Amino acid sequence: MYATLIRRLSATSSRLVSLTFFTKETCQLCKNAHAILEKTLDKDGFRNIPVKVVDIMKPENSDAFDKYCYDVPVLHVDRPGQRKPIKFMHYFDESKLAEEFGRE
Repeated sequence: MYATLIRRLSATSSRLVSLTFFTKETCQLCKNAHAILEKTLDKDGFRNIPVKVVDIMKPENSDAFDKYCYDVPVLHVDRPGQRKPIKFMHYFDESKLAEEFGRE
């Protein structure tokens, strides 16, 4: 379902941003957030940002389930040297995502 979100970091990418999208299959908010995330990532400059998709309902992701069972969708924005990820939860806004992805 979210396979299109898996991307590779391009060697020419100037930003060392990586994303982790926490979701579950039966979540309508997650489907809406997925569409907004895809639309944002289709913009110039963001196409090569890697995204890891974590289905919190899978047994191997029980830690993520414990943390986010009532909060999906959740997006972590990580950068090298950043102690904690920037988090977007529930409703995603395309302009706010783009602003964060474009930050150096």
